[in-house]
Amino acid sequence: MQEIDRAIKTAMTLKPDCFLDLIFGSKRKIRLKSLADSQINVPELRVDKALLVKERGLSFYIIYEAMLRPKPDELPKFALKTLGMQYMLKRPALAVIVYLTKGKYTSFPDGFENRFGALSNQFKLSKILLWEHEARILSGELKELAPFLPLFQKRPDPGIMKVQRRLLDEVSDPKLRSDLFATAIVVDIYTFGERVVLLEFQKEVNMLKESRLIKGWMTESQKRGEQRGEQRGERKGKLSILQKQLHQKVGGLSPELLLKLQKLNSTQLDNLSLALLTIDSQKKLQAWLNNGASQTARKK
Repeated sequence: MQEIDRAIKTAMTLKPDCFLDLIFGSKRKIRLKSLADSQINVPELRVDKALLVKERGLSFYIIYEAMLRPKPDELPKFALKTLGMQYMLKRPALAVIVYLTKGKYTSFPDGFENRFGALSNQFKLSKILLWEHEARILSGELKELAPFLPLFQKRPDPGIMKVQRRLLDEVSDPKLRSDLFATAIVVDIYTFGERVVLLEFQKEVNMLKESRLIKGWMTESQKRGEQRGEQRGERKGKLSILQKQLHQKVGGLSPELLLKLQKLNSTQLDNLSLALLTIDSQKKLQAWLNNGASQTARKK
């Protein structure tokens, strides 16, 4: 979700008017001023994006929180942020949940109630189901939201990247177009994987390497690769030590047992190290691999 979180915050910063359009429509004349999150000094009150909206002498804050999937437990936190910002900034604040993907879910909560006997407190937020605006995005009316099209599909089709390219090529401002392409690439990598996306957007990736969004993704990708490498190295070391210990205790292992050993993950190897206290034959080792290893896998 971290990549998508960065992508949606970028889009909200680049085109806040699009997200206001999703709520109010395009005909209302609304003046807005983006609120930098750094102005909120309490970490618990940081939000994805807050916009100061003015219309006919009235002003209030629209607070956006994006979610990939429903998380009802998060709603009290959104309520806290909304009321906290209203208290600190001395203006009314309204929260909007932006659900990014429908997936397998049938309901998308936008409020909660605390009840004790006859006592009841309710908190209701507004919500946007982004996929409901797919037609407007595809028509070009909201083309700046094209980066998120893959999230709308139950079975994402890599062909949607060509649609994204066509829509984003229509964005006239070169800098905005580049930033939106960077946003699309990050969303697409999350959806389709690096190899597929780099084949489609190789030219754009090379051009956008200095984009903050792309640099952030590349740094995180490198860190994940290094972490996976460290984990593989650690597991390989554990396996080598265990094989030597088993050879000393039960003799040379059959190819079948060796194959099963090589399939164990790092946690299972740790558990087998403890089980060596009671394993003194290949028969017991076979029994542990058939039972103990599978139980470990289920616990995970």
